[in-house]
Amino acid sequence: MKVSTPLLFLSGAIAAPSNDIEARQSCAKVHVIGARETTVPQGFGSSQAMIQLIQGAYPGTTSEAIVYPAAGGNSYGSSVTAGIKAVVDQVSAFTKKCPNTAVVMVGYSQGSQIMDDAFCGGPDGSSMSGTAAPLPADVGKHVKAIIFMGDPRNVPGLSYNVGTAKAGGFAARPSGYQCPAYADRIKSYCDAEDPYCSNGNNAQHHQQYVQIYGQQALAFVKQKVGSV
Repeated sequence: MKVSTPLLFLSGAIAAPSNDIEARQSCAKVHVIGARETTVPQGFGSSQAMIQLIQGAYPGTTSEAIVYPAAGGNSYGSSVTAGIKAVVDQVSAFTKKCPNTAVVMVGYSQGSQIMDDAFCGGPDGSSMSGTAAPLPADVGKHVKAIIFMGDPRNVPGLSYNVGTAKAGGFAARPSGYQCPAYADRIKSYCDAEDPYCSNGNNAQHHQQYVQIYGQQALAFVKQKVGSV
């Protein structure tokens, strides 16, 4: 009895976390979470091309789309509110399941806005009243790189801005704003022609950021993720 009891206890201690270990072993080294632009059907929308570049650089990379309305018009504010919550919920759920996976975020247009608010805080009009970022810091630490393309929250002069835009988007942050905790992990792409992240009049340009800046964004992701 003195021998078997400790052995039984040890056996139980080893067996208990086996399902958790198996789940973690099934996790990819890199996981990309993408969010689509306004009025596009559920999926990745224009962020998909960027996600495919990352998957090409890191074979075996997994991905998931943020599930939110991506609505426009009078429903835009409530759509952003739902999107912020979806970002927080999905990133939290994934990092709990796969804590050793490097997470990359790719947002396009409204998809950038919901990620911007989730990681950097508000306020954001009717969508978000508080200044604090709703994504917990212990969750955010797993995110290695954040790509915004055509972000309506764009404001000139940020350290992570890329592109020719000299004016803010239609939901621009205050002048001089910097994302408190993630500035070194963000690249935000916006050109002057864009009427959504800047004050241009070429809506077609809004869809061209992966074509124009995709390789540059990929180089940034590789710098932040490294060799995994």
